[in-house]
Formats: sequence, C-alpha cells, structure tokens
Amino acid sequence: MKIALLSFYSGHLNRGVETYVDQFADQLGKNHTVEVYQSGPAPKNKSYPILVFPVHSPKIWPDDFLSPRHLLKRLFLDYYKRKELIFFFKTLPNLISGNYDIIYPTNSGWPIPILRLITFLTRSKLIIAGHSGPGWDEHWNLFWKPDLFICFTKAQLKWAKQSTFWGKQAFAQIYHAVDTEKFSPQGKTAKLKLQKPIVINVAASTRDKRVEQGIAAIARLKQGSYLLLGKGPLDKRINNLGYKLLGKNRFLHLSVSHDEIPNYYRAADLFTFCPHVREAFGLVYLEALACNLPVVATNDPIRKEIIGPAGLYINDPDDTDLYSQTIAAALKKNWRHLPQTRSQFFSLASVFSQYEIALKNLTK
Repeated sequence: MKIALLSFYSGHLNRGVETYVDQFADQLGKNHTVEVYQSGPAPKNKSYPILVFPVHSPKIWPDDFLSPRHLLKRLFLDYYKRKELIFFFKTLPNLISGNYDIIYPTNSGWPIPILRLITFLTRSKLIIAGHSGPGWDEHWNLFWKPDLFICFTKAQLKWAKQSTFWGKQAFAQIYHAVDTEKFSPQGKTAKLKLQKPIVINVAASTRDKRVEQGIAAIARLKQGSYLLLGKGPLDKRINNLGYKLLGKNRFLHLSVSHDEIPNYYRAADLFTFCPHVREAFGLVYLEALACNLPVVATNDPIRKEIIGPAGLYINDPDDTDLYSQTIAAALKKNWRHLPQTRSQFFSLASVFSQYEIALKNLTK
C-alpha cells in the first residue's frame, strides 16, 4: 500500500500533529510505503521518505489568526491557510502522478475539496482525521465525505456522527499513541534550579492553551514551581506574568527538542494542561503519563477519556483558586504507578495495529 501523508508544518514546528505524523510514517512504513510531504527541512535520520516543498513559514504565528471568529480564518483564507494552499499546489503534480492508494492531509481548508476530486478521479482513498477538534474545520472536512474519517476519542466520534451532513460516512476511532520506551520514568533527568514541587506544562503560548491560568494557580501555592515547555505568539506576555508572579526560582519557560522532553517530565512532580474543550486530544498527556506523572486537566469528555483515574479535573480553569486547590490535592495524593499503567493502553503496538485493520478495510 502506498500512502501520501501531507503535513505542511512538519520541519517548522514540533507539536502534537507533527509528532503524530512521525509516528504514523515510522510505524506504518514498516509494512507500507508512506511518503511524508512537508514544507520544512527534512531531518536525516528518519526511516521513511520525506518530500520537501519549501514554503516560508515563520515558526511563531500571529495570535489574531487563531481566533475562530476571524472571518478570513472561517473562509480558510487567513495568512497561514494561504501558506498551506501554496504548499498544497506545489505538491499536486506528485499527488496526481504518484499512484497512491491513500492520500491523507493533516491540514484543513481548500485542499480538501480538491483532494476529494483528485481521489475520485484516481480511485485512491481520502483519509481525514479530527486533528483540529470539534468545530468549524471538522464540519468542513466531514462535508466533503472522506473515505475514512478518523476520530481520536469516543467523545469525538460521537460529535462527528452527529455532525455528518449528508449520506453515509465511514468512521474509525483510534487513539493517539505514545512511545513508552522513549517516555518512561527511567532515563536522564534534566537538572533544574526550581523550587520543588515542579508542575510542568508542554504547550504553545496561545489563549486556548490557558497557560496563564496555570501560572496564576501555582502563584496561589506557598511552594512550588511552574515549568513551561513550548513557544508561541504570547511568549513575551507569558514570561512577564510568570516572572512577575513567581520569580526566577519558581518559573521557567524553555523551548527544547522533542527528544529532550522526557528529561524534563522526569524532573517534574505533576503535569497540568487545561486547554479549551475544542482541543482534539493532547498527545502530551500520554507522554506525561508514560513518565508516571499524574495530571490536572480540564473536566471534559475528551480529557477524562484519555486520563481516566490517573488525574484530577477542573470544571473551570479560569477559577484560579479552584485550579490551585486541585493542583495541591494532586500533589498530595499517592498515585503509585497508576499514571504509567494508564499510558500502556496507548502503546505504539496497540494503536497502530488498529490502523492496519482500518487501512485494510478501507482498500478492500
């Protein structure tokens, strides 16, 4: 089976989607030909072929374009959607002549209806997954009737089925996966000059990730630090708040490679990430759990399905006192090996065996 996997931001950013692309190509590439199309530079140590179609894209994006109320974003014509479209048109000759059995774009927008037409003419299959989370982008993707729509949780599957526009739609519910050998309690630990206990978050500094609320919650505690890994458009604002409320011995904001992240999980005592309910999944939860870190997260169906009994939940992360009290309660609790045990459910072998079944059924 020959698969084209389109990931505009790979090589530019290293978020959950880009990690997913790497896992998908590496795992399924053992039995199939998986070619990754991306606009950023290709690393040399990958086990799968990468086709680079350069499109200049700053690594920090304007926060205004992240608002779902932004008209151009709604029309898929904002700055980054235009960049994605340029990238897509560059890939078209290869996609048309590549004799692919499956084409799988990870970004939404105007490429989707064009790919729907191409896959119809070439008799290949179109896969789309709910990377954006319930909302406008996924309504658009479902409207064009992909041959398979992958949902990352049962909660997302329920939403997608209710959002189907016309005719029948094929679905598969497959969780994200975590490399439990790379992410584990054993291994190198980052040396940090932060006051214990250390609460870690791995997220871009955008409004929907609610990083500022986490900082404010830690500031309510008499002791403890907040470690943030990631970057984004609100870096300056986040840093100003962090150092103002916590100081240098209780706040640290870094950007590190994905390979280094396990070292920082091992140095922490708790993981917290309380995004907006539109967040599709949160691969970082699995990474933290695999390193045996308990979690404090948003109380919504998707987060509860992922974390289960290995964490505590907050109804309203904007309630700083409640957020702080929940973190304090999680730090006091003896979790034993529950977080790491929970992560085993999302192992690479378990998850990608489900992909093999889904792809086989799709191409019958």
